[in-house]
Amino acid sequence: MNPLVKFAATWMVALMCFTGQAQVVPYLQDENTPPLLFTEEMPEFPGGQDSLTAYLQREIVYPPIAKKHGIHGTVLIEFVVEKDGRVSHGKVKVPLFPDCNVEALRVVMSMPRWKPGKNMGRPVRCFYTVPIKFEN
Repeated sequence: MNPLVKFAATWMVALMCFTGQAQVVPYLQDENTPPLLFTEEMPEFPGGQDSLTAYLQREIVYPPIAKKHGIHGTVLIEFVVEKDGRVSHGKVKVPLFPDCNVEALRVVMSMPRWKPGKNMGRPVRCFYTVPIKFEN
Protein backbone atom coordinates (compact mmCIF):
# COMPACT_ATOMS: atom_id res chain seq x y z
CA MET A 1 0.00 0.00 0.00
CA ASN A 2 1.20 3.50 -0.82
CA PRO A 3 2.61 5.16 2.37
CA LEU A 4 0.74 8.39 1.64
CA VAL A 5 -2.60 6.54 1.36
CA LYS A 6 -1.86 4.62 4.56
CA PHE A 7 -1.03 7.88 6.37
CA ALA A 8 -4.23 9.57 5.09
CA ALA A 9 -6.38 6.58 6.08
CA THR A 10 -4.87 6.52 9.58
CA TRP A 11 -5.58 10.22 10.06
CA MET A 12 -9.17 9.86 8.82
CA VAL A 13 -9.85 7.03 11.29
CA ALA A 14 -8.26 9.01 14.13
CA LEU A 15 -10.30 12.09 13.23
CA MET A 16 -13.55 10.09 13.14
CA CYS A 17 -12.79 8.59 16.55
CA PHE A 18 -11.96 11.98 18.02
CA THR A 19 -15.11 13.57 16.59
CA GLY A 20 -17.31 10.76 17.89
CA GLN A 21 -15.74 11.05 21.34
CA ALA A 22 -16.30 14.80 21.45
CA GLN A 23 -20.02 14.33 20.83
CA VAL A 24 -20.40 11.83 23.68
CA VAL A 25 -18.46 13.65 26.43
CA PRO A 26 -20.73 16.24 28.12
CA TYR A 27 -19.54 19.83 28.22
CA LEU A 28 -18.15 20.43 31.70
CA GLN A 29 -17.75 23.96 32.97
CA ASP A 30 -16.48 25.37 36.24
CA GLU A 31 -16.33 28.91 37.62
CA ASN A 32 -13.00 29.54 35.85
CA THR A 33 -14.32 28.54 32.43
CA PRO A 34 -15.15 31.53 30.24
CA PRO A 35 -18.86 32.11 29.65
CA LEU A 36 -20.32 30.87 26.37
CA LEU A 37 -21.78 33.07 23.66
CA PHE A 38 -24.45 30.54 22.64
CA THR A 39 -25.98 27.56 24.38
CA GLU A 40 -28.47 24.88 23.40
CA GLU A 41 -30.97 26.56 25.71
CA MET A 42 -30.29 30.27 26.09
CA PRO A 43 -30.81 32.02 29.45
CA GLU A 44 -34.29 33.37 30.08
CA PHE A 45 -35.58 36.17 32.30
CA PRO A 46 -38.29 34.94 34.73
CA GLY A 47 -41.53 35.14 32.77
CA GLY A 48 -39.83 35.49 29.38
CA GLN A 49 -39.03 38.38 27.05
CA ASP A 50 -42.25 40.31 27.76
CA SER A 51 -41.50 40.24 31.50
CA LEU A 52 -37.96 41.47 30.83
CA THR A 53 -39.28 44.39 28.77
CA ALA A 54 -41.82 45.25 31.48
CA TYR A 55 -39.13 45.04 34.18
CA LEU A 56 -36.81 47.38 32.29
CA GLN A 57 -39.59 49.91 31.59
CA ARG A 58 -40.62 49.84 35.25
CA GLU A 59 -37.13 50.11 36.75
CA ILE A 60 -35.27 52.51 34.43
CA VAL A 61 -35.17 56.08 35.69
CA TYR A 62 -34.42 58.49 32.86
CA PRO A 63 -31.54 60.66 34.16
CA PRO A 64 -32.81 64.27 34.49
CA ILE A 65 -29.70 65.75 32.88
CA ALA A 66 -30.11 63.48 29.84
CA LYS A 67 -33.79 64.36 29.58
CA LYS A 68 -33.02 68.09 29.92
CA HIS A 69 -30.54 67.95 27.03
CA GLY A 70 -32.78 65.79 24.84
CA ILE A 71 -30.47 62.81 24.87
CA HIS A 72 -32.15 59.65 23.67
CA GLY A 73 -30.97 56.36 22.28
CA THR A 74 -29.95 52.88 23.34
CA VAL A 75 -27.32 51.59 25.76
CA LEU A 76 -26.21 48.02 25.14
CA ILE A 77 -25.34 46.11 28.32
CA GLU A 78 -23.54 42.77 28.27
CA PHE A 79 -23.53 40.50 31.31
CA VAL A 80 -23.08 36.89 32.33
CA VAL A 81 -25.92 34.68 33.49
CA GLU A 82 -24.23 32.32 35.93
CA LYS A 83 -25.10 28.63 36.35
CA ASP A 84 -27.33 29.51 39.31
CA GLY A 85 -29.11 32.31 37.36
CA ARG A 86 -27.31 35.25 39.01
CA VAL A 87 -26.41 38.21 36.83
CA SER A 88 -22.70 39.12 37.00
CA HIS A 89 -19.89 40.88 35.13
CA GLY A 90 -22.14 43.56 33.64
CA LYS A 91 -20.52 46.12 31.37
CA VAL A 92 -21.54 48.76 28.88
CA LYS A 93 -20.86 47.51 25.35
CA VAL A 94 -22.40 50.45 23.47
CA PRO A 95 -22.55 53.68 25.50
CA LEU A 96 -24.93 56.60 25.07
CA PHE A 97 -24.39 59.23 27.77
CA PRO A 98 -22.55 58.70 31.09
CA ASP A 99 -25.64 59.03 33.31
CA CYS A 100 -27.67 56.77 30.99
CA ASN A 101 -24.87 54.20 30.96
CA VAL A 102 -24.74 54.13 34.78
CA GLU A 103 -28.53 53.83 35.06
CA ALA A 104 -28.73 51.00 32.53
CA LEU A 105 -25.96 49.08 34.27
CA ARG A 106 -27.59 49.64 37.69
CA VAL A 107 -30.91 48.19 36.54
CA VAL A 108 -29.35 45.20 34.78
CA MET A 109 -27.17 44.31 37.76
CA SER A 110 -30.20 44.45 40.09
CA MET A 111 -32.26 41.99 38.01
CA PRO A 112 -33.66 38.90 39.71
CA ARG A 113 -32.14 35.50 38.99
CA TRP A 114 -32.62 34.19 35.48
CA LYS A 115 -33.29 30.69 34.25
CA PRO A 116 -29.69 29.77 33.27
CA GLY A 117 -28.57 28.65 29.85
CA LYS A 118 -28.04 24.93 29.39
CA ASN A 119 -25.91 22.60 27.32
CA MET A 120 -26.81 18.91 27.30
CA GLY A 121 -29.28 19.59 30.11
CA ARG A 122 -26.64 21.12 32.41
CA PRO A 123 -26.56 24.79 33.46
CA VAL A 124 -23.66 26.76 31.99
CA ARG A 125 -22.33 30.30 32.27
CA CYS A 126 -23.47 32.36 29.30
CA PHE A 127 -23.12 35.89 27.99
CA TYR A 128 -26.30 37.84 27.37
CA THR A 129 -26.79 41.32 25.92
CA VAL A 130 -29.74 43.62 26.56
CA PRO A 131 -30.57 46.92 24.84
CA ILE A 132 -31.80 49.62 27.22
CA LYS A 133 -33.73 52.41 25.47
CA PHE A 134 -33.90 55.97 26.72
CA GLU A 135 -36.69 57.92 25.04
CA ASN A 136 -38.72 61.00 25.90
